[in-house]
Amino acid sequence: MVPSGRPVVLEIDAPRRRRTGDWTCAYRIQGLGRLRTGSAPGEDGFEALQAAFAAVRRELEPFGGRLTWRGEPGELGLPRLVPDYFGGEFRRRLERLLEGETERVATRLAETGAARAGSARDGSG
Repeated sequence: MVPSGRPVVLEIDAPRRRRTGDWTCAYRIQGLGRLRTGSAPGEDGFEALQAAFAAVRRELEPFGGRLTWRGEPGELGLPRLVPDYFGGEFRRRLERLLEGETERVATRLAETGAARAGSARDGSG
């Protein structure tokens, strides 16, 4: 959503196989001025679909400061894909880093929530 409250509409078509045997997935973005369209390639339908989501995210990034997703300013609502173009070991290393950071934040939030609940129960918070 943009600051005016007008929605930004994303449309991603089902992947289609081309005559050449590769796949493509078309997308459209409305609500950011001119209509933005594109097509993302892939070796199969799933890769084309993933590439379309990544392409839409790239199209939205320049507008990120003006967009809101689920009430959170600056959020696009599309997670960044973990790249695998440097090989599987690189991707697995990034995934481990992401998982570790996610666990650290979840633990911190759980501890903070438990501390707040304890403060509320004993009247110290």
